[in-house]
Amino acid sequence: MIKANAWLPLTPGYQSVRDGTLFRGHRELHHRLRTTVTDVAKRVDGVRTVLVLDQDIDAGEIAEQSLDYLAQDRHGNVWYLGSYTESYEGGQFVNASDAWLAGVRGATPGVAMMADPKPGTAPYPQARIPGHELLTAEVAKLGVRKCVPFRCFADVLAILEAGTELKYYATGVGPIATEPNYSGGEQEKEALVNLVQLTPQGLAEASQEALQLDEHARGTAKAVFAGSAPARRTR
Repeated sequence: MIKANAWLPLTPGYQSVRDGTLFRGHRELHHRLRTTVTDVAKRVDGVRTVLVLDQDIDAGEIAEQSLDYLAQDRHGNVWYLGSYTESYEGGQFVNASDAWLAGVRGATPGVAMMADPKPGTAPYPQARIPGHELLTAEVAKLGVRKCVPFRCFADVLAILEAGTELKYYATGVGPIATEPNYSGGEQEKEALVNLVQLTPQGLAEASQEALQLDEHARGTAKAVFAGSAPARRTR
């Protein structure tokens, strides 16, 4: 039996919404982040991955959207095998960034979430992407209480990424908050405001967006995506 990861659910149709606040001097800039687990799969470096769609919404329009290519092993560990991001202005495509896939141009996967995270374990790689800094994370806290607009959670896990950002996770829920681990300068925070299980129609719409984004990557990030397997819905 495959053990599901309690901290990072990959159930198709699972959607979370977070409010984001960027603190820039005395200014507060607000935006909304929507994350959807689709029912789209893509084989990356011989592994069947699930496409998770992240959308950054500013003033009612999508300013940025990205795909994360994740896979869970039989022990419950979730692996990070790729990413692709696009930016928009006024609803129009501007550029693509953060394009990588495990097994392409020397990139190797890392751990997105351990099955049984424990404080005191050594930092672990989240991904190795040639030409970029090594992405690392470590368990900072476990069993803490954390309140967000959606509700308060007990037994929360805090992961420190790259030494600069704390991400909080609740069991059966996933990410509930993000906070900077430094003072001064530009800072950004996120907090969970809603959780839903999409209807079949809602899931189909989100999955179609993920399919289109993956297909667009073939043209905008040819060096990485042109030779990759096409993504397909699993339902």
